[in-house]
Amino acid sequence: MSDEDVRTRLAALRVQYAERLGNDLQTLIAQARELAARQRSVEPAALETLRQGLHRIAGSAGTFGYPALGQEAREMELWVQTVLETAVAPTAPMLSALGDRLCDSYRRLDTQAPTLAEPNAGYPPGGEERPIRVGVMGADACGALEQALSGFGYACRRSATPDEWREWQPDVAVIDTASLSAASWQACTAVVPGARRILLSADGSFDARLQAVRDGADGFFTHPVDVPALERRLRHLVSQPQQDPYRVLIVDDDTELAEHFRLTLKAAAGIESRVIEHPSDVLRGLREFVPDLVLIDINMPGCSGPELARLIRFDDDWLRIPLIYLSAESDAQRQAQALAQAGDDFLVKPISDVALTAAVTARAQRSRQLSQALARDGLTGLIKHPAIKELIEIEQSRTQRSGAEACVVMIDIDCFKSINDTYGHGTGDYVIRLLANLLRQRLRRVDHIGRYGGEEFVAVLPACSLDNAREAIERIRESFAQLECVAGEAVFHVTFSAGVASTLDWTDAGALLEAADRAMYEAKQGGRNQVRVARDATPQT
Repeated sequence: MSDEDVRTRLAALRVQYAERLGNDLQTLIAQARELAARQRSVEPAALETLRQGLHRIAGSAGTFGYPALGQEAREMELWVQTVLETAVAPTAPMLSALGDRLCDSYRRLDTQAPTLAEPNAGYPPGGEERPIRVGVMGADACGALEQALSGFGYACRRSATPDEWREWQPDVAVIDTASLSAASWQACTAVVPGARRILLSADGSFDARLQAVRDGADGFFTHPVDVPALERRLRHLVSQPQQDPYRVLIVDDDTELAEHFRLTLKAAAGIESRVIEHPSDVLRGLREFVPDLVLIDINMPGCSGPELARLIRFDDDWLRIPLIYLSAESDAQRQAQALAQAGDDFLVKPISDVALTAAVTARAQRSRQLSQALARDGLTGLIKHPAIKELIEIEQSRTQRSGAEACVVMIDIDCFKSINDTYGHGTGDYVIRLLANLLRQRLRRVDHIGRYGGEEFVAVLPACSLDNAREAIERIRESFAQLECVAGEAVFHVTFSAGVASTLDWTDAGALLEAADRAMYEAKQGGRNQVRVARDATPQT
């Protein structure tokens, strides 16, 4: 959906809401008049219906440009709520006064123009994804460092002075202070003010490190440089681009307001949202949409927000997902009571578009980070063993339904034990991350990559023929074999062997993975550093 489409739909939604607001006020006026005309005591159920109508307006009017009316509705709601809690029957004059105030609000609709901000106000437009830029400045030895970091997928450029970076503007500057004057490397701040700085030094003393802190450094390493540790620092300093948009499930019976939230989150931050109007549809929505967080209205007919939150928490699969209450309830004690019932946070309606987007983005980012920590390998960031097996089953099922071919690739680093024995386990981890980054860089966005165990990887390639899969992995194999791996002063090369199997040849996911594993083993037995295809085995039926 383009930005213009979103703006058009938001404008149409505002017109639709203005019409609904008038109808809702007329309904509330009629309810208040009817209660005032009754000779007998007012039933609590009738007052609760009135309160819910006021609550709905209090939570939505401000979002659509009627903040004063929303505040008035909130004040009237609190009065009705107090009457309900004290069990003191309101008199006819009280209810008549309430009806008169509602009439005044209704009359002002014709003269009050909505005040609205642009949905993406305060948020810069998103740019295209690009590799992280790392500038390396210093001695000739930095050439090997540039080569090693390039193998991790960073865009590296070595220079003698920071002036060469004026147009390029690196994200991180790695500076060897041992071969440069202090004035030379300190000039980086003026030339590339937005870059993070990592200093390399021959002096590892406390005073040298303290001086680096005072000079504004973001990292400090001594010679010989521990490249794996340096790469870990780079990953911590620079946030990698988010590959997939955040996903938010909105549970609210106010469909216009929920749709406004959905369009606003999409326009302002590219967040994908799905609206659930009926709480009974939430479990199906969770399974189908798999959101990063859930926004839940507290007041819904038939099921309150806290009740729904507790129901969701019955399922261990959704324990990690933040449940955020979104309501016009401003009483701190009631908010605390709601949070005590399975909720994680509370956002008060009306909420501005900017505040909503900022709050949702921050919480969704944290949720995504937690999910990745649980479902992804800590060393490589790739999918863990159980999750990749599940993805293989999904692709196998898709093939059986549609006939679309997919491929599974098993990859194993050659002679990995000798790397650990010769250079240490830290270097072994560096080689594993090197291959993981190369696979991420060269495979498609739709492909799935997992660390199967130790030095073994599995790639799942949807909508890919056996020949195309073999060719793609062959190109990656050649590139990996050419990379120079650095361990202190030593430079060495590493290779891998791979096996490829197609979903068209095996109808069982377990057999498919075993076929790829056998083909990979054949590549090992055939001399390593090659790709074999599992096409000779008899297909299972």
